[in-house]
Amino acid sequence: MSRMSSLNLRMNVESKLWNGVEKISKELVIEAVNWCALRYKFSAEEAIRELSLEEIKVVRKEGKKVKKEEKKEIKKAEFPLPYNGEENVESCQALRQNNGLYTQCQGVRRGSSEYCKSCVSLMQKTGSEVPEYGTIGMRKAVGIFEYVDPKGRKPVSYTKIMKKYNLTKEQVVEEGKKMNMEINEEHFVVAEEPKRGRPSKEKEEKEKGTRGRPKKSKKVVEIDNECEDLFASLVANANEVEDVKSEEEVVIKKNDVSEEEKEAKKAAEKAEKEAKKAAEKAEQEAKKAAEKAEKEAKLAAEKAEKEAKKAAEKAEKEAKKKAEEEEKAAKKLAAEQAKAEKEAAKASKAAAKAEKTAAKASKEAAKPSATEEEEEPDVVKKIEFEGKKYLKSKKTGIIYDYNEYTKNGEQVVVGKWNDSSNKIEFSASEEEEEPEEDYEM
Repeated sequence: MSRMSSLNLRMNVESKLWNGVEKISKELVIEAVNWCALRYKFSAEEAIRELSLEEIKVVRKEGKKVKKEEKKEIKKAEFPLPYNGEENVESCQALRQNNGLYTQCQGVRRGSSEYCKSCVSLMQKTGSEVPEYGTIGMRKAVGIFEYVDPKGRKPVSYTKIMKKYNLTKEQVVEEGKKMNMEINEEHFVVAEEPKRGRPSKEKEEKEKGTRGRPKKSKKVVEIDNECEDLFASLVANANEVEDVKSEEEVVIKKNDVSEEEKEAKKAAEKAEKEAKKAAEKAEQEAKKAAEKAEKEAKLAAEKAEKEAKKAAEKAEKEAKKKAEEEEKAAKKLAAEQAKAEKEAAKASKAAAKAEKTAAKASKEAAKPSATEEEEEPDVVKKIEFEGKKYLKSKKTGIIYDYNEYTKNGEQVVVGKWNDSSNKIEFSASEEEEEPEEDYEM
């Protein structure tokens, strides 16, 4: 296998692998969203559509650092400031209770929503389409001191907040400048509020009349000039004592009324504090639940990404190993082929050499050898045995028919000479022995 085909195989494996990773990641994220929707009671289809999870893509990290988006710092006042008719379009559009002042929430908007993450969580928990205290648009639609929230509550006078925090007008104006706010002068006017509790005793006496004995009328006594100064001083002293007593009674009555108002105000503040505490607790629980869901979804996504990465590394390793094995096998096969070709060439060369040697040998064999040229022909001699003529070979002792040879030239074998018995061993009829004569055959 060539290097190019190995590279193409690896790229094909990686492409198929990343397609599988993308599919698994999408399925895991959608499953996590469905679980959160079932747990926290929201529409999974709408969340998937809003987050565009159907179009999710898995991209391999190239090792470049992604610059984190810098969080915008929210400038906060040192103490609560009143609503002055302004609106921050970049901030959350919900209103916050803010010690009863009903001012705009300073949270950062969440995506395309008009509200921050905390306000969205509270709205989802209560199942309301509008924030609990309304929106900044609802407050701008009416006068500064005419707003009423969805539950019928009105903002408190800012002079109460100043009294609570022990603030002066100068401090408020200075803090407003720091926050780029111009404080409306009407916030510094003390609003007249109806007194709570029982009416004063003087008012009751005026409405119902004086109970008990009627007061004695003062008698006028005429005195002469000498005693005028003495009596005048005594009367003045007596009147001053009565005035002091009446002032003390009025102060005591006022203190009584202020104590009742103080208790009522304390109870109201306690109820408000408990309500605020409950709202904050609910907000924290909702925030905690949302963060938990987000964390679980993030963990699921990270787990899916980790598994996908692990699978990709495993597949890449296997593909690399397979490519190396194929390349090794190809090298081995090429080496064997080269060896076979070398051996074939060697064999071919040996065959050519053998053929050349055989041709040379054949050529030499075709030439008559010196032994064959010098070999003497077979010599026979004429003999007579038992009165008949025969031809006898000097080398082999074979006996031929004399008449057939002399007449027809044919070498007809009739037997063989036995030297031990000194006679012919016929293979046919016996012939007479004739005197020996030498012949060449």
